[in-house]
Amino acid sequence: MLKFICDFLAFRRPINSHKMDLKEELESLAESDSIRRSKNRSKSSLALGLLGWLIIGSTLNAVIFSSLPLKIATIEWQLNLVGSLLTSSFNFLIGFALIIIAQLFNAKEKILQKWQVLVSRLAAWFAIVLLLIVPLQFFSGFRAVRQQGLTVAKAISNLNVIVNRVGAVNSEPELRAYLASLPNPPTLPSKFDAPFPVIKQRVIDNIKSQINLVTNNADRQKSQALQTFLKDSVRNTAQAILMATAFSILANLSSRTANVVTRFIYSLL
Repeated sequence: MLKFICDFLAFRRPINSHKMDLKEELESLAESDSIRRSKNRSKSSLALGLLGWLIIGSTLNAVIFSSLPLKIATIEWQLNLVGSLLTSSFNFLIGFALIIIAQLFNAKEKILQKWQVLVSRLAAWFAIVLLLIVPLQFFSGFRAVRQQGLTVAKAISNLNVIVNRVGAVNSEPELRAYLASLPNPPTLPSKFDAPFPVIKQRVIDNIKSQINLVTNNADRQKSQALQTFLKDSVRNTAQAILMATAFSILANLSSRTANVVTRFIYSLL
């Protein structure tokens, strides 16, 4: 009987030992698989963050070079800057979002945490820039329309001066000499087919008809320019507000980077 018990215990020991080895092997495989997945997740999140920075960098490069040479005081440069920022805002938003999403996938990665704080801060500032674009575009646009009107008024004034000067001449040689001194002198025949008073009146009538044509075209062009400007301004304003709201959401993901403006926009949602 004692021999049977000893043999039974000797038989059970290898079985229990085999089970323990199998359990340890499974735990080791599970641990190695977890480590491998963690490494893959870390690499994927870093690659996603780098992709976001590449999008931001390429978009910023396009904005900078489209703004060169710097002519800050000119209306054309200001309107071009407004258009570039609005056009590039969606690409900036994608780049910022990719970096923040990368950090959410791998919240323990230190470099991604730093990138998330930096991107949230940049998003807060860019939201403010987009809001400042709204009054800037209206200011620059109305200046452009007004400048166009001043240019036309100056052209009409120059034509009126020519009319007065032509009316003051008293002979054909004097008329020829004055017309030849103009920036764009008209082509005159070697010999007029009518007396001097008739020729002088024809010249005056011709210039007055040009004045009327310029005035009519100016009124039509001003109306069309104003309509186009208002349509583009309303569209740009809506886009700027939408993009500013989106960037404010990104900025408020980090409590350390949100500012008063972005918190106000976020509170409207």
